[in-house]
Amino acid sequence: MLEYLKSNGGNIADASRVFGINRPVIYDILRKQKQGDLTDRSKAPHRRPRRTPPDVEDKVVQAKNKTRLGPLRLSIYLSKYEALSVPPGTIRHILRRNKSRLVRGPSSYRCRKEKREFVDWYKAKPFEIVQVDLKHIRDQKALSREQIIHLDTYDIPNYQWSALDVTSRFKLIGYSREKSWTNGLCWYLWVISWLRRHGVRAQILFTVDNGEEFGGKSWVKVAELRRLISGFGCRLTQNHKGHCEENAHLERSHRTDDDEFYIPRAMAITSEVALLDEALGYIYYYNNVREHSSLANQTPFDRLRSQLPDIDQAIRYVQPILLDTASVRLGPWSGYNVLTQNQPRCPGAPLDHGRTCVCINCGRFLWSAGACSRFGKAAACRRTPN
Repeated sequence: MLEYLKSNGGNIADASRVFGINRPVIYDILRKQKQGDLTDRSKAPHRRPRRTPPDVEDKVVQAKNKTRLGPLRLSIYLSKYEALSVPPGTIRHILRRNKSRLVRGPSSYRCRKEKREFVDWYKAKPFEIVQVDLKHIRDQKALSREQIIHLDTYDIPNYQWSALDVTSRFKLIGYSREKSWTNGLCWYLWVISWLRRHGVRAQILFTVDNGEEFGGKSWVKVAELRRLISGFGCRLTQNHKGHCEENAHLERSHRTDDDEFYIPRAMAITSEVALLDEALGYIYYYNNVREHSSLANQTPFDRLRSQLPDIDQAIRYVQPILLDTASVRLGPWSGYNVLTQNQPRCPGAPLDHGRTCVCINCGRFLWSAGACSRFGKAAACRRTPN
């Protein structure tokens, strides 16, 4: 605007018409030019008679740095210990004006925003990268309504646990009724034990999603899991949230599970034993008979044997397991790991859903017969009407 004024001979009216501004604005700009400072002036009023005195603001800031309280509790604190009556709204404005004077202490929330390491699928050797995931068997997009009702009628477990080697597409599966952290721990340990038992010596990198059964958003669980599996030469990395393509090989195999196992064989499954028998036959077919186009029409076991000639031949006979029972018998879990419905009960005292159980040794009410935490299996139970 100043350059334009020089070009038009200092015509204020013409400059205001060209730039679409009032003439007093141009006069203000010329005044700033004479002062040697063209920056915007503060719009704050020159006199603020109702502003909180500076000494009171200093005490509010000092109390905030000392106590770390919010505006409401800080107002109560100042009234009680400093004899100052400052409303919470005023305290909020004082703190906003004095942000630079506030002391930021260490945050009590520990954030788990770590960068996911780069996983190179194409250079990995067999079982160096293993994708782990959970599948719902009763998938309404795959199974018909009659098949889902059939599985519900015979109370078939609803969760399939899968682990797939990216290089050879070799796959392991298990089942459970609960989608729990305990079953997730059991599944990791079972996969590791199966691979180590059959001659796999490579360092294994597990890639998982952010499901709670695999640690989820709890950095405590993830850290505990990493510490546990590191003793077996394994590592863990979590995929980005909402990016299922980072487990693409295993996600694609779930479609094969539906098309070649659950859709044609769901009506033949009438018990847990039948499910395990059918799954045993299917996983043998998947690993040893079915040719994969991504493997140049080789089976996963043929590709595995071509790259690891010394691999134990018995690894091909993968045995699906039920995790619910195995997980509570594996070790002395505690806290959030306990599956209460699988706790041992008193001999000869079956669960009666229509009555309340009371331990005769300590008199405590029990959710199920014989599950008294104080006396364990030896506790006898007395049933009382509800």
